[in-house]
Amino acid sequence: MRLDGYEQHALEIEHAISLLGDPAVDPKVTISLMENYWAASFHWVSVGCQKRHGKHKENHTQLAKHLRDLGESDAATHWDNLECSRQGAMYAYQYTLADAQRAYNDWQAIRTWALST
Repeated sequence: MRLDGYEQHALEIEHAISLLGDPAVDPKVTISLMENYWAASFHWVSVGCQKRHGKHKENHTQLAKHLRDLGESDAATHWDNLECSRQGAMYAYQYTLADAQRAYNDWQAIRTWALST
């Protein structure tokens, strides 16, 4: 996918995030929000890597390692956090409002990183 495609996908997923609303108001949206934070972040990582390094990874497998290999340890840490929170919410049914807030913060950090280039 081209850089503009990744950015467009991220923006479309972020539109869905805005439609889901606040998990403090409706806790039933928490899992979907966390999944969407992760998905938008994947696309922002691709944008950031392409802009900064002229290449990106086409999938999320070992994405944190890829980021660390590129010298992007902060982005890798935020990605690792999102991977853990997503897995906990999606597969182990372990999530709280605080987990959703941390996932939100990690998504925002990755987004800021990607757009700061």
